[in-house]
Amino acid sequence: MVVDDNQKIKLFDRFYIWLKDDGLKPKRSERLHRKKIFASLLANDEMTLENFKDFLKDEIKNEARELVAKEMVYKNKSFMISDVEINQKDFCIIAENLKMKCTYAQLDEIKKLIV
Repeated sequence: MVVDDNQKIKLFDRFYIWLKDDGLKPKRSERLHRKKIFASLLANDEMTLENFKDFLKDEIKNEARELVAKEMVYKNKSFMISDVEINQKDFCIIAENLKMKCTYAQLDEIKKLIV
């Protein structure tokens, strides 16, 4: 997974919240803590990048979960998505008369089918 600096900058606030939700706490100042993590992320610190990649995986899984209760047109038929089963490498969209297995790489294509 390639991560560019623009993506790091754009997603940093959500990444920091994700870290805090995971139990990360600053010893003194949260402002200085944020600056240090941001600098480590831009400097490609190995541990920080590993955490960022885990964060990105969680983000894409959350995007897939957000498909629930949305209407999708697939093969000229309309389907109301009732559930999304999340797996490590793929996810499954479930609707009445439809069960579609998709990879996370296909998520943008799936979003285009939402009406």
